[in-house]
Amino acid sequence: MKILRPAIYPLLLWIILFFLMAGEGAAQPTVKLRFYSQASVQEEVILLGDIAAIQGSPRSEVEKLARVKIQASPLPGEVRVLSRQLLASKIGRSGLSSLIANLDIPEEIEVERRGRIMEREEIMRIVEDHLQGIIGRDKKTVRVKEVQGGDRVIVPADPVSWEIKAPERFQQGGSVPVSLQFSAGGRKSPEFRFHARVEIHAQVVTARTYLSRNQILEERDLRVVSKNITLQPPDVLTDLREAVGKRMTLSLNSQEILRKSMVEIPPLVKKGDRVTLLVEKDYFRITALGEMKEDGREGDRVRAVNVSSRKEIHGRVLDAHTILVEF
Repeated sequence: MKILRPAIYPLLLWIILFFLMAGEGAAQPTVKLRFYSQASVQEEVILLGDIAAIQGSPRSEVEKLARVKIQASPLPGEVRVLSRQLLASKIGRSGLSSLIANLDIPEEIEVERRGRIMEREEIMRIVEDHLQGIIGRDKKTVRVKEVQGGDRVIVPADPVSWEIKAPERFQQGGSVPVSLQFSAGGRKSPEFRFHARVEIHAQVVTARTYLSRNQILEERDLRVVSKNITLQPPDVLTDLREAVGKRMTLSLNSQEILRKSMVEIPPLVKKGDRVTLLVEKDYFRITALGEMKEDGREGDRVRAVNVSSRKEIHGRVLDAHTILVEF
């Protein structure tokens, strides 16, 4: 075993100290910033990385510096001016000023926010088109007259898509709760919630003139007009064929809207009518003269009286002249 001579010790000590000092120098963070005179942002907060190019090492410190919050962003489409004093203060309070080897902050930095505020009129049209697509475009028209409540809607400058949620009862019109969410660049905005005042317009059947109870309706008695049916019951008539040939169940003034409950199929036979009473089986057929005791439509079960025997019978209305007797 060889023994080191004492003269070698100083040399070894010097080599060890050299490597220790070199290692400490390599680990010392060095970060440089190059500030822009103008910058553009899209998020709600301005970060240091938005307004400066940051280089250096270690990477973790560079990323940490880039995430330093400077100030709230301006409104979309507007500009905010950041002063040198503000920036120096923010960097100092972050505890990272010691990492910046070259701090050359301009007197002012102009920061513009990309995007825009969506006006209520545009929101109304978006909601209106969406609801119209659900209800269809044949007989009814959706009109959004107003949107109320909710936060200001800010959309990014990038092309956006949106998703709308509304309850099925919107087809009745009135005040409808709606949520609206935008997407752009793979990111979704918060949900904007508000109430839309919705009107439903439709082509409906109205009385051309005064209509009396039990009147059989003809086409000349009616007309089809566009009306706001938001406050109307759901059974309004939208087709003349639903009314022509039927009988009024009540009286109705001119211009008023007809509903399904206001009309009925007129009876084929009426109380007091003389009819044929028919008894029919596979092996025999008997007829007799009868008199109706009540009105009846085709297929209705009605009461009639045999004129000869005065016996009351029950049967089904076959047509305007015949009752099929049950037995």
